Amino acid sequence: MRQLSLLKSRWLTSFTILVFALRIAASSATIAQEKDSFETPKLGSETEQTSEPETPPTDDTIAKTSNQEASSPDNGQADATEPTESRAWPKKSALEQKVARVFGAPPGMTRLAKDARVWIDPKNKRMVVDGYVALRIGQLEMFACPAGTKEHESLIGLLTKAYYIHAGLLAVGAKPGSPVRFEPRYTPASGSKIKIEILFLDDKGQKQRIPAQSWIRHAGTQKTLEMDWVFAGSGMWKDPDTGTEQYLAESGDLICVSNFTTATLDLPIRSSQANSSLLFTAFTDRIPPEQTPVRLVLTVQPDNAAPQTPDAPAEDESKTRQKEIKTTTQESAKPDSGN
Repeated sequence: MRQLSLLKSRWLTSFTILVFALRIAASSATIAQEKDSFETPKLGSETEQTSEPETPPTDDTIAKTSNQEASSPDNGQADATEPTESRAWPKKSALEQKVARVFGAPPGMTRLAKDARVWIDPKNKRMVVDGYVALRIGQLEMFACPAGTKEHESLIGLLTKAYYIHAGLLAVGAKPGSPVRFEPRYTPASGSKIKIEILFLDDKGQKQRIPAQSWIRHAGTQKTLEMDWVFAGSGMWKDPDTGTEQYLAESGDLICVSNFTTATLDLPIRSSQANSSLLFTAFTDRIPPEQTPVRLVLTVQPDNAAPQTPDAPAEDESKTRQKEIKTTTQESAKPDSGN
């Protein structure tokens, strides 16, 4: 009975969000292949793409960043397309304005909603979402969460609701799997693999594009996370009193590094959420100051992508090292024929 209830919940989740995603995808333009570069945005000229673009976007349009604008003084004026207040979290509007001064709308991509900085590119199976650095030091349960939720344990706060990420991933071709299960036995999260990259300006104003994993390290080591996330898909919860439904990941479990049954994206490995057993921490030396604007690029990986080995056994390396030591020892023990 419990399994039937879970299946029903997951079906309703996918159906509810798929309806939204299909409306978005139907209005999406055909996007041409992009090249790796940046382009200067014009603050206040942000427009929404709702029809066939005249010119194809480049990675300039995804990583639309400007050294000049990033270093220019804040004149206190917000982009006309940005909300002037946030009912959920008063600080959010100020952060949105700060992010908008660095990242313009990527031309040729379709914006999902006026109240979220999320765009999709179905042709290249990717989406863009803007946010800011929320945490630089400490143990992690999340890589990214919606603004105003779990920033105390998440590297990045995102200026979007969680279900927009779900809808956007559906619209660009990702397939949701299942969140982690702990009973009757541990079953890792599954779903389409999602590559995540971070775009930001460093302290010298230089444009950076790095793997999201480079800001995360295994606790007690200098080893970075190497595995991509999977699109687990979270779930829906229905209030028995009001009948209203809510997407479970809205509480903060958006892009997780600890396993949560409510995660939208999770790691397909066992990763405890107990404070005493958290596997990952912030790679502080690599992370810019808090509130630094960032742009995430989420790309759906092909189903036939080479399997990942996030925790590639150190045994192979150690065995190789042991053989080298053994060989060296044997050679040093041989009599010197030159004497």
